[in-house]
Amino acid sequence: MITWRTSRFVLGVLTASLIVIGCTPTTPAAPCTFTANTAVTAYRLPDMGSDIFGTISVGDTHEALARTADGWVGFDPGVAQAANVGLARHRWVLLNATTAPSCLTTVELVTLAEVEADLAASG
Repeated sequence: MITWRTSRFVLGVLTASLIVIGCTPTTPAAPCTFTANTAVTAYRLPDMGSDIFGTISVGDTHEALARTADGWVGFDPGVAQAANVGLARHRWVLLNATTAPSCLTTVELVTLAEVEADLAASG
C-alpha cells in the first residue's frame, strides 16, 4: 500500500533527479575553422563558374558555416552585405583533402540549389 509519505518521497526523488539531469553542464562544440595554407580563391556560390568574391590570404582563418558534398566550404567574410541572410551571406572556397579540417563533418551540409534559393530570397 502506497502511503502519502511514500508517494511524497518518490515524488521528491524524481524531482531531484530531473533537476540534476536538467542542470548537468554541457560543453558547447568548438567552431570548425579552416586556415588557408596558400592563397585561396573565394566565390560567390559553391561553383567554379560563379563570380569571384576575392582571395583568402595565406594564414587567414575563417569559421566553416556550411559545406557541400563536393568539397565547398561556406564562411562569413565579415563584410557588410546589405540584405543578404542565411546561405546568401556565405562566400565559398573549395578545400582539398590536405587543407580541410576533420571537424567539417559537424558542419551543416547544403546544396548549391539551397544557396541559390537563399540568394533569390535576399533579393
